[in-house]
Amino acid sequence: MEVCPNCFADKELKGFITASSKLGDCKICDSEGVHLLAIEELLDFFQELLNNFQKVEKGEPLKTKIQANWNFFISENVTFKILDKVLPQISTSISDAGERVDYIDEIKDNVDYWNALQKELKWSRRYLTDIKYLTEELKWDKLLDSQIELKTNRDLYRARVHHQSGLPAYPFEKMNCPQPNLAKAGRANPLGIPYLYLCNNPKTVLYEVRASYLDEVSIATFNLKENFSPVRIVDFTETPSLYQPDNVAEILKARLLKKKISEDLSKPMRRYDTEIEYIPTQFICEFIRIFTGASGIQFTSSLDPNGINLVMFDQNLMECTQVKLHQVSEINLESVELKDM
Repeated sequence: MEVCPNCFADKELKGFITASSKLGDCKICDSEGVHLLAIEELLDFFQELLNNFQKVEKGEPLKTKIQANWNFFISENVTFKILDKVLPQISTSISDAGERVDYIDEIKDNVDYWNALQKELKWSRRYLTDIKYLTEELKWDKLLDSQIELKTNRDLYRARVHHQSGLPAYPFEKMNCPQPNLAKAGRANPLGIPYLYLCNNPKTVLYEVRASYLDEVSIATFNLKENFSPVRIVDFTETPSLYQPDNVAEILKARLLKKKISEDLSKPMRRYDTEIEYIPTQFICEFIRIFTGASGIQFTSSLDPNGINLVMFDQNLMECTQVKLHQVSEINLESVELKDM
């Protein structure tokens, strides 16, 4: 059996197959005149990948488990065809693509420690947690160290809601972080240590400041100062290539851990929550700042599905280039019915 680049969504694997010199028609996805590669050339990779899964009674189908976090294959039909051809040719107890599986215990224990750490930081041991275990045993400093460069021409936004109508836009200096003695605890920053919270578009920033209908809002544009380039931040929004044959287990751990932490970073505070809920994400931001050397993080906004939030640990890396006054003209709210507890 032969596969082609169109059988997969993974960019690295698509590129690897494209390097093949053989051209023809793919019988897996019905593409015509494409590069073809014998599936046997990929068996070592699939062995490494599937070594990270185990059969369990109440798990998810293998095809779903892979696609849910990686979107590795181009379609469900292709997933079945390839996996059901690969599985008999490698050493695994998994017999078909529909068999229920979970990640092996090594991966689950690493990622699930985030849940245990949150409880410890909030209710047991806050300032003297076991950093050595995080770095030497779990290797979180490496798993959380996937960074991207922040470009100087990337416009980022910050907003402040006016509490009185008819006022002009806030001056540039009022759009920066508050002074340390005025800095309240946030999802990323501890009390008294201000971080600069930004968004990748003006719409997202309105959601993040909870702007209401007819509110007047100052929206500032920030850019990275040129003399500080290059500046790198940890990216919680990426889906890295799974096709890294010598590094599959680490890629799985990193992706799953960052996904779990990102959900807590983007979780909006409810009016009845307390600042204790912030402590684990404050800890992980400081862990990233110290152990990876990154200047900030970015993660998906939970309030705007198309938005990205950024947190810069040092506002002096950024400069406010303009501030404009806006009025909110429309609010779209939806609710979902909750089942009785």
